[in-house]
Amino acid sequence: MSSGVVVGQPMFTVHFDVSVSFALHNDQFVFVTGSHEHLGNWETGKALKLDKRENGRWVGIVNLGVDILKFRYFVGYFLQSEEGRSPVLAISKWETHSTPRCVMPPVEASNKGVCRANLRDIFGFSGGREFFSDGWVLTDEMNQILLTVSGGALKFYKQKHIRADYRLKVVPFDLRNRNDASNAEDDEEPNAVATIDELPSAHPTLPSHSPTEIASFASDPPKFRDQDEFGEPFHNKVDYFMFRTQSVAVEYLSFRIEVYAGTVDKLVAQGYALPSTLHDSFGRTSVPLLTKMGIPVGKVYFAYLFIRPLRLPHPNPTMHNCYAKHWKKRSTLEVGHRGMGNSYTKCAVARENTMHSLNSAIENGADLVEFDVHLTKDKIPIIFHDFHVMVWVAKRLPSAASNAAQTDSESDDGKRTKDPKVLDFYQLAVKDLELKKLRLLHLDHVKVNENGMDNSTDSACHRRVTGAHDEAEEHRPFPALSEAFQSLPDVGFNIEVKYPQLQVDEQNECEGGYFERNEFVDIILSNVLSNAGRRRIVFSSFDADICTMLSVKQKKYPVLFLCLGDSSRHVQYADERTRSSMAAVKFAHAIGLVGVNFNSEDLLKDASPVGKAKELGLISFVWGDELVERKHVDYFKKSLAVEGLIYDRIGEGESRTNVFTLEKAKKNELFSQKKTSTAGVMQATPPRCFSHHQLNNNNMAVGDGEEGARQRVARGSRYRSTSAWSSTQESDGDMRSKNAMFAIGEIDSSSSSMAVVPTIRRHNSSYVGTTNEALGHLQTVVESRVKTTATTTTEDEGGRSETIKQQQRFTMMASEI
Repeated sequence: MSSGVVVGQPMFTVHFDVSVSFALHNDQFVFVTGSHEHLGNWETGKALKLDKRENGRWVGIVNLGVDILKFRYFVGYFLQSEEGRSPVLAISKWETHSTPRCVMPPVEASNKGVCRANLRDIFGFSGGREFFSDGWVLTDEMNQILLTVSGGALKFYKQKHIRADYRLKVVPFDLRNRNDASNAEDDEEPNAVATIDELPSAHPTLPSHSPTEIASFASDPPKFRDQDEFGEPFHNKVDYFMFRTQSVAVEYLSFRIEVYAGTVDKLVAQGYALPSTLHDSFGRTSVPLLTKMGIPVGKVYFAYLFIRPLRLPHPNPTMHNCYAKHWKKRSTLEVGHRGMGNSYTKCAVARENTMHSLNSAIENGADLVEFDVHLTKDKIPIIFHDFHVMVWVAKRLPSAASNAAQTDSESDDGKRTKDPKVLDFYQLAVKDLELKKLRLLHLDHVKVNENGMDNSTDSACHRRVTGAHDEAEEHRPFPALSEAFQSLPDVGFNIEVKYPQLQVDEQNECEGGYFERNEFVDIILSNVLSNAGRRRIVFSSFDADICTMLSVKQKKYPVLFLCLGDSSRHVQYADERTRSSMAAVKFAHAIGLVGVNFNSEDLLKDASPVGKAKELGLISFVWGDELVERKHVDYFKKSLAVEGLIYDRIGEGESRTNVFTLEKAKKNELFSQKKTSTAGVMQATPPRCFSHHQLNNNNMAVGDGEEGARQRVARGSRYRSTSAWSSTQESDGDMRSKNAMFAIGEIDSSSSSMAVVPTIRRHNSSYVGTTNEALGHLQTVVESRVKTTATTTTEDEGGRSETIKQQQRFTMMASEI
């Protein structure tokens, strides 16, 4: 569809009227972007800014000539790095329905060519459900900054200052604006005379940063919101606070951390985190706490994270498609762990994380395949689980013994004997080896001495990292991530992003420094976004900050937070967000992730985190050694109804088929039935095109008001508008033929919804009837426009030419119905 006006195409006036249920700051505005140049063609920087009206309404009008217009609303504000520079649009909230709103002007417009004149949308509500999330960093100047205060963050030097009811507040300021740096309660010396250099500078026209929001794990639900004037109650070694702000001038960004007494609104002390304190993009630091007289009384410890936009080549991000929070209900997905399973410390039929292992899992009917990704020294994303490998290095021996050893060290069939008198282990980090060298060296697993079995020859369990020199390419380790996209069938990927963390034993998973986090994530994201095409992708990571970055830098694919929970099998991480399954749920909800990937070991002790996740609208995946037993698999599938299970040796001992393959076959069958059905019988749902999405309990369109919103929320789990026609019939059955997880280029259909003929109402119309009657009515409307157009032909040749074009367009629309 062309974004411009086609000669002879009728023009329509489209109205936008939306109310926002949450409070907006004075510098925040509502925008609409969509599939037309007047709405920016999905580029947020060119979106239409709506005008504010009373009662929280925002309105706008565009004149255009299109058959279908898709659009979304979002909330934004402007920041400016310095005077004279162009303002930068920051996105605060945006609608994240998997399918945008939609209007069909040729069908919905009045006789005067006006459509949506009496419709009022509610921001984020679509088809009875609320779908909106936080924005993401888009422009090169924009940065998101997170400060985390947790554990024993407050340290005081004297006993009299130690109390349990302090309150914390974090205030950002620009170093160039001196009047922002001080607290209003700071005492000033009486009769002091300020010098020119000490005079406060004037406020800029626009700020360079946003106000700071807070998310507390003690809140229910835990989500980012504005801070209270005198801070939030903080209890040492109990509370977990996350503070968030946006900035387009991070080189000048500083923070003032204010500590108030718990019972009175009195400032006790404050500390300053200057750019020199936050010298890296990630770290932990502390700043002194000073009284108003400048006397140090303690310290406050906190972690910080700077997230910059994705700066490597990738498809231009837009608001057209979003699956970051979209997950369709269906039976539990079964995911092949590292393909066919862990082969280095357990037994598997194929070497883990190889093309052969992943292909085998696909052939065995895995719904998705899971694998691990990190970087080589030359910054190539590879598929491999561990951060280290063991290299066999030849010992220095006398020349005669050396010749004999060289003869014995490799057999005629290319298999190494690894005589301990000749060879020795040497551990190397994967990040210190280029991909070419990784593929040339003879390597073993980092836990080769812990495996408890003889690794001198290749076994059926494939415990050796590298095999014989003539091994087929698909069996070799260290495939590049791009190879997986090019070589594997169109099955979904669960990509676990591996980043080394500090453990509770104070050991880092990979000592000696690692890639800067933004660069690391950018390389992997650029690779995925450039190669994934229409493939289903789900990211996951044990590193909470990596999950945050994956979510903030892109909004196309969902992100799961991997957690260990209460585990005795694995060394725990120092980050408390992954040590507790309930903390993982709170973190995932606050950041806006799609869900949590739980450890089966922990859930078998206490399954309540899954219930909390469902309550907060999150999905649950489960991984763990316990899933080797069928009874545990059945428990998580049938009793807890989790959305995904990740386990080894998928499809062994049972015959299964990929759920998406089944769904596709079912859809093909339904469309085949449609072609052979008699005229007037509805066999499939109409094309997905949302118009107003608002229905009350009588299935009528709701014009405005919060009552309609409450009704929609109450019905959210049962009803969904699937087209320009609002239907109240949808099966809650959990069948293999349910809708695809990501409806990329697909029409939403299921066998259960085919069997009913729901009563619907055409939006912007008084017509009410069944689906079949409605489609007949719509076709009548279109055909009548064809006739009307034919009777209004002008006398000149140009007029007749334009009329023919209009008639052809309406005829085409009628035939498509």
